[in-house]
This record gives sequence, structure tokens and C-alpha cells, in this order.
Amino acid sequence: MFINTDGIVLKSIKYEESDSIIVIFTRKLGKISVLAKGARRSKSTFLSGTQVFSYSNFAIRRNGNMYKLNQCEVKQNFYNLSYNIDTLAHASYISSLVEQNIFENQTNNRLFDLLLKTLYLYSYDDANYELITNIFELKLLDYIGYKPSVLKCTNCGNNNLNKGKFSTIEGGMLCNECVDVDRYSMKIDPTTLKLMEYILKNDIVICNKVKVSKYILNQLDNILKKYLMTHIENLNLKSLNFLENLKG
Repeated sequence: MFINTDGIVLKSIKYEESDSIIVIFTRKLGKISVLAKGARRSKSTFLSGTQVFSYSNFAIRRNGNMYKLNQCEVKQNFYNLSYNIDTLAHASYISSLVEQNIFENQTNNRLFDLLLKTLYLYSYDDANYELITNIFELKLLDYIGYKPSVLKCTNCGNNNLNKGKFSTIEGGMLCNECVDVDRYSMKIDPTTLKLMEYILKNDIVICNKVKVSKYILNQLDNILKKYLMTHIENLNLKSLNFLENLKG
């Protein structure tokens, strides 16, 4: 029995002479591994739809421990993301984040939509890659169960966060009375905190239109990277580190 589902290719692995094993984040089945026979041949009908970032409709069937690709119809290949090293680095990073933090055969449609919208946003010529990536990171944390507390103290529940600090270990804000719970808690600008609250409440397409100063964006990025490193195992920052080294 064949299953039809929309999906986004997260990873492609060379297999035998001309085949590929692709890891797809699908709407119906979650993350799955699919054998694409002959996908690397230049005239293969699978060639475009099995590239990393490609968004397609896949016709697959179960084949032992994985699936076998029967047909794919490309909806958006996102080739343009590979033409610019900035977009390639950011898109590779978020794809890696998704691939590492979702389970096989477990759906997460909110995350699927978030990933798809993010790839589209990266495609615009005037895209603010750093902001888009930070929005993605914060919303991903929410969708996989690690949403940081930004409205009240994570230790006592106090909603007066004046002079409070952000704790990656405790999972969010600590009020002024509780900051000693984590001696590594970080000072946070009230504007950064408001921005995090706004991102958690709104769609990424809306959040992307916000004008953010470089200072606030840098603080948000620093907080999110430390939060991710605290709560996500084997966090792969390779693509973004490569980009920063290149700029440096």
C-alpha cells in the first residue's frame, strides 16, 4: 500500500552506486528514512525531489525498517538557498536542529509548518537571516517541549520580573528575589524579553517583520544558543560556526 504525504528533505546519504537514502520530515508520518533507487542518476525523476531542503509530495511504501520511494512531485526545491553561503549555512543549521530533535514516525505539524515557512523566508533577497534563525530556534524550543518561561519567575511564579535575570539552567526568567538560585543567570534587556514573548505568541511570518536593533538581536542570539546547548544534546553548530569563522 502506497502512502502519499508532503515532506521536506532534511538529509541525503549516498547509498550504493546511484541510490540515496533520504531523511524526510513528513506531514503524515513525521521523520522517516526512505530509499530512493537511482536518485543520483542525472536523468532520474527523483533527482530534484530528493535534494536537501526540497519540499515535495512523496508516494512511498513500507520496505522493512524503512520506506521505498515510488514517486515524488516537487512543490518547491529551494535551490536558491544553496547559491548563497549565508542562506546555506542557516538553512543547514535549522534542518539539522529539526533532524536531531524529532523522533522517527512522530508527527509535529506545527514544527513542519515552521520549517517550511522559514525556508521560504530565507529565500527573499532582503531576508534577515539572523533574526529568522532566532525566531525559528525559540519557536522550535516551544514545539519540542522546552519553551522558556518569559512571563513569570520559573522558580517562584512571581510575574514581577523587574531586575530579574534569565537562567538557561532553570528554564527561563528568575525574579530579583530568586536570581541567586542560578549564579550563572544572565542580565537581559526588557526589550529582549518583550521580543521573546512576542515571538512565542505570533507566527514567524509576522515576527519576521519586526525591526530589531543589532544589540537586542545579539543578546537574543546569545541567550538562545546557550539555552539550546543546555537543553539539547549533541547540538550541531558546525554550519553557523563555519559562517562566523568565514566572516571573521
